[in-house]
Amino acid sequence: MSLNSILGTATLALQAQQTATQTAANNIANAGTVGYSRQLVNLTPNTPLYTPSGAIGTGVLVQDISRVRNSMLDTNYRAQASQASAYTTQGDVLTSISNVFGEPSDTGLANTLDQFYSSWGDLANNPTNSAAQSVVQQRGAAVASQLNQFSSSLDQLSSNTLATATQQVNDINQYTTQIAALNKQIVAAESDGTTTANDLRDARDNAIDSLSQIVPVRVIDQPNGSENVYIGGSTVVDGSSSATFGLQGAAGGTLSLQLNGRSFGTQSPGGSLGANLDALNTEIPAAKSQLDALASGIVTSVNAIHETGWTAAGDAAGGSNWDPSAGATGSNVDFFDPTKLTAGTISLSAQVASNASFIAAGDVQNATGNNDIANKIAALGDDTTTMTKYGSTTQTTSINAFYNDLVTRVGVATSNATSSATVYTTLAQQADTQRQSVSGVSTDEELISLTKTQQAYAAAAKIITTASAMSQTLLDMIQ
Repeated sequence: MSLNSILGTATLALQAQQTATQTAANNIANAGTVGYSRQLVNLTPNTPLYTPSGAIGTGVLVQDISRVRNSMLDTNYRAQASQASAYTTQGDVLTSISNVFGEPSDTGLANTLDQFYSSWGDLANNPTNSAAQSVVQQRGAAVASQLNQFSSSLDQLSSNTLATATQQVNDINQYTTQIAALNKQIVAAESDGTTTANDLRDARDNAIDSLSQIVPVRVIDQPNGSENVYIGGSTVVDGSSSATFGLQGAAGGTLSLQLNGRSFGTQSPGGSLGANLDALNTEIPAAKSQLDALASGIVTSVNAIHETGWTAAGDAAGGSNWDPSAGATGSNVDFFDPTKLTAGTISLSAQVASNASFIAAGDVQNATGNNDIANKIAALGDDTTTMTKYGSTTQTTSINAFYNDLVTRVGVATSNATSSATVYTTLAQQADTQRQSVSGVSTDEELISLTKTQQAYAAAAKIITTASAMSQTLLDMIQ
């Protein structure tokens, strides 16, 4: 083996250790970069020189610089992160619904209803007292106003959730477009069969991680270095091409996800987007529907009793609500507007809103001490025959119990979603910690690697120095 061969071997060693040093420096520089995967220099022996004495090594070559990444750990993290995102979003929406009700509270609807029915009890004690009638009028208006506010708040929550879902669909389209573009770049960069496009692969993994926060994804590696991405069983990224999502319809049970202009395989794709779609199509409409049922029950039950009561204002000439010849059984004055049967529209009737003297306390005409109407309405809140029980077509319940049941069910659902969010968030954090232990940069490890590289580099330099001295000795002998 010639001295030139020794110099060549040492030179290759210097070049390999320089590459290793540069890679370690790059790892340390990116130790805090989110989504960066530790890079590793893979060395391979150079082709040996075969001689009669045997095969003599000729040095080392850099085979490639690869990422330290485990796809199984990526898959596990994305699955847990998607679940955590779904339950967190669901918990946030349900918490917002709970906050609309604000129970238990001294200013909640439960207390407002209690005060409303209590004011009828006070009127029963003073059937002709105008101040007591005014209090009933005010408390009735408070019930209507609070239900109006609840309905408006739920509408606003629905609007905000729709805006979030729309933005998430836009984000999905951006991520899928980005992943497809990165696929194209990676395939081109790795077409020589020896290069690994580490930074491009990191960027693609980061985009897929972000996508998995919105919807669950499935990723399949392709032989050419690209990755196909699937959502809900449908292909959204195929090589360098990507699909486009969109929303169609309106919130309230008809909002659906579209893929390339056609109906998506499932209304709820899962993840945070799926939770938002479920909220728009199920949870918020259900809360509104039950509030509407509550408002309708209040209006119908109170009016049914109040119409049979007698009031001086209701019987006044020119303003009579009844025809004596038809055998009237009351002044036929509605306390609430009978045409407004939803939480968003419930209001006092025009007569009661304009004049509290239209409020009836008794069921006998001109009997100033009669208080039967006031007593019946005062007991109405706990009358178990007033409303149909939620989820049943035959069982009945009271107004107060119906509302308490609504609040309780939302509270339980909120608690369950929050607990699940905590569990899956912990699992996602553990999964991320596990994959970071593999692909993350440890500065201590890199410093140890630098020390080894430095020693190898110095040894290779020493070989060159020695070979040069040997060459000089030969030259001196020739001279």
